Amino acid sequence: MAAINLRNVPDDPHRRAKARAALEGVSLKQLMLRLLEEYLDGVC
Repeated sequence: MAAINLRNVPDDPHRRAKARAALEGVSLKQLMLRLLEEYLDGVC
Protein backbone atom coordinates (compact mmCIF):
# COMPACT_ATOMS: atom_id res chain seq x y z
CA MET A 1 0.00 0.00 0.00
CA ALA A 2 1.29 3.47 -0.86
CA ALA A 3 1.81 6.21 1.69
CA ILE A 4 0.93 9.88 1.36
CA ASN A 5 2.29 12.44 3.80
CA LEU A 6 0.63 15.81 3.89
CA ARG A 7 2.75 18.42 5.65
CA ASN A 8 2.32 22.06 6.54
CA VAL A 9 -1.46 21.88 6.75
CA PRO A 10 -2.72 25.16 8.23
CA ASP A 11 -4.02 24.87 11.79
CA ASP A 12 -7.63 25.80 11.04
CA PRO A 13 -8.35 23.13 8.35
CA HIS A 14 -6.50 20.53 10.42
CA ARG A 15 -8.50 21.36 13.56
CA ARG A 16 -11.80 21.36 11.64
CA ALA A 17 -11.03 18.04 9.93
CA LYS A 18 -10.11 16.42 13.24
CA ALA A 19 -13.30 17.71 14.83
CA ARG A 20 -15.44 16.46 11.94
CA ALA A 21 -13.79 13.05 12.08
CA ALA A 22 -14.50 12.88 15.81
CA LEU A 23 -18.14 13.85 15.25
CA GLU A 24 -18.46 11.06 12.68
CA GLY A 25 -16.72 8.58 14.98
CA VAL A 26 -13.85 7.90 12.58
CA SER A 27 -10.15 8.63 12.53
CA LEU A 28 -8.71 11.54 10.60
CA LYS A 29 -7.10 8.99 8.27
CA GLN A 30 -10.47 7.33 7.59
CA LEU A 31 -12.08 10.70 6.90
CA MET A 32 -9.33 11.74 4.48
CA LEU A 33 -9.46 8.40 2.63
CA ARG A 34 -13.24 8.66 2.27
CA LEU A 35 -13.02 12.23 1.00
CA LEU A 36 -10.28 11.28 -1.48
CA GLU A 37 -12.34 8.36 -2.79
CA GLU A 38 -15.44 10.56 -3.13
CA TYR A 39 -13.41 13.19 -5.01
CA LEU A 40 -11.93 10.61 -7.38
CA ASP A 41 -15.41 9.13 -7.99
CA GLY A 42 -16.74 12.60 -8.84
CA VAL A 43 -19.08 12.74 -5.85
CA CYS A 44 -17.73 16.08 -4.57
